[in-house]
Amino acid sequence: MKKNKRLDTNLMSAAIASLFALSLPAIAQDKPAEFGKPTGVPWGPVTVYPEADLTFKSNDNIYSRPSNTKSANITVLAPKVKLEAKTGPHTFDATYRVEHGSYSGVSSANYTDQGLTGNAMWVFSGRSGLKLTAEYLQGHDDQGATPGTGAGHANPDKWHQTSFGGVAGYGAEGAQGRIEVEAGLINKRFDNFLLDNAGNPDNAKRDRDDAKLGATFFWRIMPKTQLLFQAIQTKYDYKQASFAGWTTLDSTDRKYLVGVTWEAAAKTTGIFKIGRFKKDFDDASLSDYSATGWEGIVKWSPLTYSNFDFLVAKGPSEATVGTSSIDSRYGATWNHAWSSRFSSVLAYSNLKTEYQGLAVAQTDKTDTVGLKLNYQWTRNVKIGAGYDWTDKTSNNPTMEYKRNIYSVFLNAAI
Repeated sequence: MKKNKRLDTNLMSAAIASLFALSLPAIAQDKPAEFGKPTGVPWGPVTVYPEADLTFKSNDNIYSRPSNTKSANITVLAPKVKLEAKTGPHTFDATYRVEHGSYSGVSSANYTDQGLTGNAMWVFSGRSGLKLTAEYLQGHDDQGATPGTGAGHANPDKWHQTSFGGVAGYGAEGAQGRIEVEAGLINKRFDNFLLDNAGNPDNAKRDRDDAKLGATFFWRIMPKTQLLFQAIQTKYDYKQASFAGWTTLDSTDRKYLVGVTWEAAAKTTGIFKIGRFKKDFDDASLSDYSATGWEGIVKWSPLTYSNFDFLVAKGPSEATVGTSSIDSRYGATWNHAWSSRFSSVLAYSNLKTEYQGLAVAQTDKTDTVGLKLNYQWTRNVKIGAGYDWTDKTSNNPTMEYKRNIYSVFLNAAI
């Protein structure tokens, strides 16, 4: 316990020191044209972008329980550094970030996450390009945050994940037709609570490899509008072999979508796709299913300083309850700049989760509302406050909960 307290104290001291170090250059530099926009620090052919966040939260239901709730104050320190380089039309970047959360009075809920991400984009000609991404994450799931897991776990579930992805495109910017091919691999492994008290797999059941392959063909019908035809396949390979009371959930998802994408038409840009999705399980004892799904994102900008983002989506998802789920999402976000320094973000989302493969049907509905106020204190330092409200209902009462989170934050970036 003393070691944990000493670690939290050292991290807090480092947070305050790094935040003040980042804020000092902002006082000496005053360029209104760059106000509020990090410019980075040149380092040979590379530009370095240091950044740090310090957030204080008050959470009235840290375990997401329907009753007997537990509240705590949380201090979150999140420094990161991004390196970016450009060679002609090609761009390369790498970002390393760390996040440490310290819960007052509930040290068992403390966590430290970190991640390293790299991107490379090549533009070979006016007709072809390639983007590659690699990422390594060490993360956690809060106790009670994942339905059907974490019962009796004394600490957050910890995991590590490695992913690789790429998108290759062929077709000029204004060409009649254009095609994009994408592929990706994700390997996720849990690091604690692998077995339950009886010696059966617990978190070990959640280890899996995902392999994705897809292609999208765009056909221009107007200068700013394109039709699209998309096919994507994702293979889910669970690493835990079958055992008594458990059947491996290996499966293949396939999506066939048609849609339209447009730019700057009547102050809106967006993409909408609709089609069929199908999930086929490797195990013949599990029921396959198919349904109509859709994905849509629209940005509406009625004013230069005010815009709205709308999201709709329905499709299959992996789940820790039953064999899988069908998720329906709806959301809206309003971004508004009240002045050159003061801005706000108001967001609402609704998630409906229909679990598959259960003897008794279960449907969860989650409504969330978030408000964030930002004030650009100096050129490189931003302060603000936020509020997040969550209300989850379910025909399984043990899955329901309500939660309020209040926060204040300080962000410093060069």
